[in-house]
Amino acid sequence: MRSRGLTWAWMLRGTLGGAFLCCLLLSAAAAGPFEETIQVLEQQTSFHWGRDCLVWIVHYPEELVDPWVESEALRTGMTESERQSYRESFVSDLSIGRAEPFLFTVYAFGPRPLSFAPLSEKVALVTPDGKRVKPLRYDRVLDQPVNGVVQGLIFFPKQKFEGYALAVRGMGVYDERLFAFDHSSSPLENFAVQKPDEEPEIVVVELPPAPKKPSPPRAPRPVAPKAIERPQPAPPPAPPAPEIVVVEPESESMADFVEAMRRGDGQKEGDAGRGEDLSEQDNAYVSREKTVRTFLDLWAASDFEKMYAMLSTASREIFSQEAFASEVKKSADFRVALKDGYRIDWTTPERAKIVAVRRVLLIRTLVTRTLGVLRESATWKIVW
Repeated sequence: MRSRGLTWAWMLRGTLGGAFLCCLLLSAAAAGPFEETIQVLEQQTSFHWGRDCLVWIVHYPEELVDPWVESEALRTGMTESERQSYRESFVSDLSIGRAEPFLFTVYAFGPRPLSFAPLSEKVALVTPDGKRVKPLRYDRVLDQPVNGVVQGLIFFPKQKFEGYALAVRGMGVYDERLFAFDHSSSPLENFAVQKPDEEPEIVVVELPPAPKKPSPPRAPRPVAPKAIERPQPAPPPAPPAPEIVVVEPESESMADFVEAMRRGDGQKEGDAGRGEDLSEQDNAYVSREKTVRTFLDLWAASDFEKMYAMLSTASREIFSQEAFASEVKKSADFRVALKDGYRIDWTTPERAKIVAVRRVLLIRTLVTRTLGVLRESATWKIVW
């Protein structure tokens, strides 16, 4: 009986252990794509303090593409074709697979602006064998004086092996700082010995204790006479508040006001003499603005059928509904930016520039699109 009990105990222990292992595997598999994105970013982020500044650099590796695209697709509800289009745009913007992209961020908080110009001489990629590689290109904003926070992308040639780092000069305190990333068995750990600009030698000298001298007797302090508290006189009564006189502003009579509102939008007699209907013009502007916003909301919702119905007659003659839907799907990055908000700038009465903010991981870029509007009968139509 004891042997049978031990057998059941071992079987139960094995079952519980297997169930626990399955739970661990399921929890690991249940990690969302955004959590995977964070894990990659934390391994590819390095920062150092400088003199009156903080510099942090993020490397964008190829293994970051899939979890980031998947997280954005889940957040904005992309279709499969939109997801593929967004992935191609993301890879193209960061030159992933063709170069080594880095996000270079400087936070300068000193009394004077910080300068890294020219950046091509201040930043270099250090290979595992100690070679220094200059950047292929970078955002020119990094050459300007830094006062506050400045961000820009730096692109280096594509590397075959991991273990590289970025060397940055111009941060103060040290001649050069080495920004290393989470690469296993990197030979750069003992590569650069960073010394301060001026490191004074510290000499410790032990001196014998000084002899104690007897302290002279202290003279008694004179006692100050105690101040006599006198009663304070009562404050004088506040003067009476002046009488508030309400003066009614000169304005038109209520009858004139009602008559102006009946004519529409406060139109006055001088306006009526020009033969213009201002209320109709204002309503036309609002209708035009509302038409563009409705079209953009449909774009954000991927409702291509209703978008096509809002096109002008000439645009529908150029594009079929299938061709129009295919054309819109190519701008998946713009549709994602619309979901986070946009602004409409009217360049002319018939052309509107839409400005939206597109997230590219830790940076935000502006994307614009221009739409035309055309009055057909009593409604506004979109010119594609």
